[in-house]
Amino acid sequence: MGENDAKERLIDVTIKMICQGKKPSEITVKDITETAELGNGMVNYHFQSKDNLIRLAVKKVMNCATNKLGEKMKANENESPIKRLTIILKEVVNFIADNSEISKIAILDDLENNQGTAHLLSSEETYNKCLRDLYGDSKHKLLIKNYLIAGYINYIFLKAEKIKNETGFDFYNKEDREKAIETLVDELVNCKRI
Repeated sequence: MGENDAKERLIDVTIKMICQGKKPSEITVKDITETAELGNGMVNYHFQSKDNLIRLAVKKVMNCATNKLGEKMKANENESPIKRLTIILKEVVNFIADNSEISKIAILDDLENNQGTAHLLSSEETYNKCLRDLYGDSKHKLLIKNYLIAGYINYIFLKAEKIKNETGFDFYNKEDREKAIETLVDELVNCKRI
């Protein structure tokens, strides 16, 4: 087995464990290496730490999801910017709900490391094109809208249980979260002052 094969196997095993609902704190290096049928030292050799491996695995899943979103949006490129933005944001919240552990890691890592983008979607061109179509090229307006969208989605996801208990809004109910996105887009489009 080549060096890249071992590295990819470690990443794939880690992704599967996270997708099965295991929290990073529950995953041990031993679990990863035994499942991958590799020695314990391979994690440190390739990634320097378990945390780096988990971060890379999550980034790989998020990049794949972003690419799939871009492909899906090609079929909707003739829709209005409002419709495209609604489709994109619904896809995002549905991905987050279906992949909550991966999403939590990605969102918290993005917030913690402040990578110079407003949020995880900031690099997605079809998303940014929708915002430019709606608000022009004003960098200030685009950043504000990005932060509003990120704050809204991150909050209703990360505080889902509390919000459900207080308001009855259930983030894990597809109808509820898609209605929340429709409301968000309506507010963003009709709020011209920001």
